[in-house]
Amino acid sequence: MERGIIAAPGIIQVHGNGFTLERGLSPQELRYYIFYWDKVVIPASNLVYIGIPEEEVLIETGVISRPKVGFTGSFNGAAVANSFAIVQAMVAQKLIAEERTTEWVVHQIGNNLILPSQFMREFQLIRVDLINALPVPDANVPIPDIIEFKERRRDELLNLHQCLDETYQEILSSPDPSLANKSAVERLKRSIAEVESVCSEKWKKITKFDFSAELNLQGRDILKGAAVGSVFDFLNQGFTIPLGMVIGALATLIKLKAKVSSSFEPAKNGMKLSYLSKAHAEKIIR
Repeated sequence: MERGIIAAPGIIQVHGNGFTLERGLSPQELRYYIFYWDKVVIPASNLVYIGIPEEEVLIETGVISRPKVGFTGSFNGAAVANSFAIVQAMVAQKLIAEERTTEWVVHQIGNNLILPSQFMREFQLIRVDLINALPVPDANVPIPDIIEFKERRRDELLNLHQCLDETYQEILSSPDPSLANKSAVERLKRSIAEVESVCSEKWKKITKFDFSAELNLQGRDILKGAAVGSVFDFLNQGFTIPLGMVIGALATLIKLKAKVSSSFEPAKNGMKLSYLSKAHAEKIIR
């Protein structure tokens, strides 16, 4: 199954009862999306169109798609500001419901998922944060180079996704400090190291991205043997697993925390509710 994300066109911020777009996606963030996912959808609307770097070529070559949601009627400033989050949620809801050959997840750059209240509900969830984990080519690397590399190194990237899924299942079925020594975590550590190694062979400069997944404790993909209550209670205090890979002063870590929080309601039947990411300010120079 292919993996797809529905991303916002930039960084969304909450202001009172509404939202604003702080800025558009950076070239580095766009490369992160293209590098790690099979399909990248960045919705747009007829109210305000926010472009992305190198948009025309990316759309023409099918690297990304930009479906447009049409609004009718008159809109004031607040409604236009809210439309960025509404459009992302509407398109994500449709893709999750209808395109079953792709695993779709809503994704934003930032620390918290920001969507309109009508698309959110409270979940018992586990947030898995990978800190300083995912290498991404520098913002100056041409997109065709990334696509060519991605195809040539498809096995390493596919393996990383599979290792992440195995780690999530391990966390949900057996969340205890010994997780650091479990086979799924060891495979994830090796997989991240492999991707970093092949990136370093190709490019002189990379940036590390943090990556967070919100996991649904009551989704249909959860292992039937998992005791939801005990898993939630144990991880409510949270703990950190060092992965033993240090680049300069930045260690690679897994941070786990269970909480009751709002997340994307249309994803309620699956294991993954949403993804969040951000780049470290410090670049890794080879």
